[in-house]
Amino acid sequence: MENEWFRSPAWGEADRALFEARLARSRGYNRAQYLRIKGLALSDAGEIAGARDLWLRVLADDGEFSKMEGFTALEHLGDSYVEDKPLLAETYYRRLLADNPTLKSTTATQHIKLAELLIRRGEAQDLEEAAELLTQWPDVARLPFPSAHFRWNLAVIDLAEATGDRETAVEAARRALDLAYRGPVFPRHKTVGVVHAEHRDLERLKRVAK
Repeated sequence: MENEWFRSPAWGEADRALFEARLARSRGYNRAQYLRIKGLALSDAGEIAGARDLWLRVLADDGEFSKMEGFTALEHLGDSYVEDKPLLAETYYRRLLADNPTLKSTTATQHIKLAELLIRRGEAQDLEEAAELLTQWPDVARLPFPSAHFRWNLAVIDLAEATGDRETAVEAARRALDLAYRGPVFPRHKTVGVVHAEHRDLERLKRVAK
């Protein structure tokens, strides 16, 4: 389709040339969005290096709406480095929280994502900061989505287990199980915000909640 040129996952030499040609002809205020969305398409197709390059170009763009697109691109970049370069992912999440305290144009789960990295590292100061982030998140984000609160509770459990807080872990596990079995939040958008928990997560929650 004509409007799908920036959603295609194709990234061969000819595909890149076509994309750049179309991008050059597009309106300036749309370019950051096109770069970001094309990056998502590449990421979904496993072309991570190409996706990261495009998201970095979003950050360098000076178009009318590039700032908001840049917030989203920062989150994409952080997400892309979580497994292979967690320190770099942490850098992007911290930058995003500093530049965008209102969490606009993002999933509004950066507190959780950063806390997960800190808990994984596990130093005393990391666990202390993770606790602060997880305490702040419900009031800062104010998200109605069970899926986000489910992830938050999983992080709370990880932190509680790392610090030996059995009671908090049990309470969080019970909340997470309740969220996992809730139905749609929005009647017209039945899949939005719904928890899609893996079997191993549910089994772990049941063990912790006892």
